[in-house]
Amino acid sequence: MKYWFVFVVGLVAQWLPAQQPKLYWSLNAGNSVFLGDLGGLPSIGTHGPQDFNIETMRYSLGGGIKVAFTPGVALRLNATYARVAGNDKYTENPERSQRNLNFFSPILSGSATLELSPGESKRLYLFGGVGTFYFEPKTKLGDTKYNLRDYGTEGQYFLAGKEPYSPTALIFPFGMGYKVLDGGQNGACLSVEYVMHKSTTDYIDDVSTNYVDKTLLANRNGAVAVQLMDRSVSTIPGFSDQGAIRGDPRDMDNFSFLQFVYSAPIGKSRGSGFGSRKFRRRGNNRCPDRF
Repeated sequence: MKYWFVFVVGLVAQWLPAQQPKLYWSLNAGNSVFLGDLGGLPSIGTHGPQDFNIETMRYSLGGGIKVAFTPGVALRLNATYARVAGNDKYTENPERSQRNLNFFSPILSGSATLELSPGESKRLYLFGGVGTFYFEPKTKLGDTKYNLRDYGTEGQYFLAGKEPYSPTALIFPFGMGYKVLDGGQNGACLSVEYVMHKSTTDYIDDVSTNYVDKTLLANRNGAVAVQLMDRSVSTIPGFSDQGAIRGDPRDMDNFSFLQFVYSAPIGKSRGSGFGSRKFRRRGNNRCPDRF
């Protein structure tokens, strides 16, 4: 997939006019939403934007560089730090609620995306690309915090072929944005963006497959590992026995951001900013891509 993205960027570059690209820096801040095995709506989990609990919404902060080749085509490089969380106590789905698991994790991501701005005003734009991210799911027992990956809650470290999952994975970010305020031809711009991150791991929340044998888990990874694997409150016989469903490996975990993005040109061509009277709504403005 990443090679496909590089090919597309190279192909687009061949169509671009021979002109000096413009550079912009950006800062972004907003929320973060985890979409995985924990929590969710009462129905079958979808790992999509409609399947989230507002109680586990967290924050995201970041910045980046944008290379604008034309008013409608740009390459963006972004880095973002975020927090994500999931908790079964916020779902009304009986099986997940009785499973009673929870987690939280930092997210440190970097990505390269291609931005396209259709139409005359260039205020609405679409983007998509590829990146990588780091995560480390944690939880608490009482007042003690535990790094879940260290405890092999689904048989890592002792089941054949069940290696510990990597704390890094590929992501494919895509989304759309709208420029709501601008400062003129070479000025600053304030946008609202929604970006979905499709990941290539199902372990952001440390949950993916089945419960494992508690005796084997305790002998290999300790009694705490059993407590971290099985926190169920169900009275259904066999609910958390070996082989019972703990997660759904058919769908990878995802996360999304809804952010405000402030961008401004780099170098001498600086125009209006937030303090200028020119910084106002414009129906036909092309900031920051108007040359």
